[in-house]
Amino acid sequence: MKTEYEVKFLSVNIDEIRERLKSSGAELVKPMRMMRRVTIDTPALKQKDAFVRVRDEGDRTTLTYKQFDQLSVDGAKEFQVTVSDFDETVQLLAAAGLPHGSFQESKRETWELDHVEFMIDEWPWLEPYIEIEAGSEQEVRAMADDSDLTGRTLCLVT
Repeated sequence: MKTEYEVKFLSVNIDEIRERLKSSGAELVKPMRMMRRVTIDTPALKQKDAFVRVRDEGDRTTLTYKQFDQLSVDGAKEFQVTVSDFDETVQLLAAAGLPHGSFQESKRETWELDHVEFMIDEWPWLEPYIEIEAGSEQEVRAMADDSDLTGRTLCLVT
């Protein structure tokens, strides 16, 4: 499984974050878009702190198995593949005995700087947050410091 190196900063001001990203030289890769997802969390998956997700990202659909070994910057492990159709994948999993437990919609905007991704997320009834994802813990921490985001409340779960 691939290790994910990521952190989330909660309750951010989106306009402020965009300005910080622009002034640091980050590039807007994907404008704010609607995303929808279903999650599957059977008792066996819950026992492993894991879930399966089908996510329509606007320009692609992914099927992901995600497991949390610990709540840390490198605690999430995942397998992810691109699939051709959101609804068909959800139906296939249900037919295989893995019906989804929840359906969620959110909005996401993606920026990139030096191969590090910054995702601004908006969810109903939640304050906006930013997620920083990179190839290593050091890159995540460096970007968080360079972006002046370390004063935010940090949440190490996805």
